[in-house]
Amino acid sequence: MVTRLLGRKVGMTQIYTEKGQCIPVTVVEAGPCTVLQVKTKENDGYTALQIGFGERLRRNTPRAELGHMIPRAEKQSKEDRKKQVAADSKKLSPPDYVQEIPWDGKEAVKVGDQITCAIFEGWKKIDIVGKSKGRGFMGVVRRWGFHGLNATHGMSDRERAPGSLGRQHSISQGVPPGKRMAGHWGQERVTQKNLDVVKVSKEKHLVFVHGAVPGANGDYVMLKEAHWTAPKPSTVVSKKQKAGVVVKKAH
Repeated sequence: MVTRLLGRKVGMTQIYTEKGQCIPVTVVEAGPCTVLQVKTKENDGYTALQIGFGERLRRNTPRAELGHMIPRAEKQSKEDRKKQVAADSKKLSPPDYVQEIPWDGKEAVKVGDQITCAIFEGWKKIDIVGKSKGRGFMGVVRRWGFHGLNATHGMSDRERAPGSLGRQHSISQGVPPGKRMAGHWGQERVTQKNLDVVKVSKEKHLVFVHGAVPGANGDYVMLKEAHWTAPKPSTVVSKKQKAGVVVKKAH
């Protein structure tokens, strides 16, 4: 079963339900995606699908990628293969966004098949993967929320400084790994989990989800099945609860 689909973030709008409730939604153009390669356990050692979305100019597409999208005939010579690629590449519309998605291998899928957003019908929750907006080089105040140092007692130009960084008086000197410092902010892979599917338009290939989607309008995203579940409540009982002691909070 195919549980993932490539798409493009369109923007945000709002939808009114039958009861008159206004729901803010993000519109995602999901599919149609073309199957470019079918990987099986016999040939590749695992099952997966390579799908493509969007359009790309043929003159900007390498010949190796064009040849990859044209299936090879059995017992075909090199000269025949060159003629086939030269003839079929003129009819192709190469995709701009290509990804490999997991596949259980139970369905009959072949190269050239179209996968649409109809797979999301009946789903209540989905996850959307994308790249966050690039903010450029940022200081610690805006990137991490540092409050800076106090501008008193002779301090000058230290209001937005991060403070001490290294471990100069310890055995392992230097800055510890993962220290929150100034640097590039954004342009990272982000997964927005557990978004509500409000509406699916198969004719226009649109999916309306309740919530924010990472990235700017026009960025490519991946939609997939949500597996998030709510955490179970803690079953640990404290000693005071076992003894039946009621703790009163001070007002």
